[in-house]
Amino acid sequence: MTESPDYEVEVEDGDFEIRRYPGYILAQVDVEGNFRDAMLKGFSILADYIFGNNRRREEIPMTSPVTGVRLGEKIPMAAPVTEEKLDDGGVYRISFTMPSSYTLETLPEPNDTRIRFRAEKNQRFAVYKFSGRVNERMVEERTGEFREWLRKNSIKPRSGFIVAQYNHPAVPGFLRRNEILVKI
Repeated sequence: MTESPDYEVEVEDGDFEIRRYPGYILAQVDVEGNFRDAMLKGFSILADYIFGNNRRREEIPMTSPVTGVRLGEKIPMAAPVTEEKLDDGGVYRISFTMPSSYTLETLPEPNDTRIRFRAEKNQRFAVYKFSGRVNERMVEERTGEFREWLRKNSIKPRSGFIVAQYNHPAVPGFLRRNEILVKI
């Protein structure tokens, strides 16, 4: 079992939830590529860091989910883990949640200067839960369904749509836990 960020469910509506996260730290890297390549490249860079490629050569326990968001996505006024697309040119922000035992001050300094850290406090997210092996087409379909649910519930997104994957790649698609999250 891997650690995941703590949260409180405020509203549950089938596969949709509204959650409040009290706080967590993200290790992030921005990478270029298509959806799949960016996730693999970003995952590799961050995994290298937690497996000991840091100034202290310290291994950091793996957590879940691994997130990504395409940055630069056009969002209705009010807008910006853990795959984010940074722009229409294919830049994604891939994130690992750091174990709760660390603070920004106690995390080992990465040897790779592309990695940076961000502390999040008291965040509220709308979440769409689903299973399957994530690919770009699936994410586009699920994001469309999620946008419709948000619209029907008069909820305005305040960030890009973040794709979260919780399982090891060997887990069969029907058993996989995935989510799309958006700050609200």
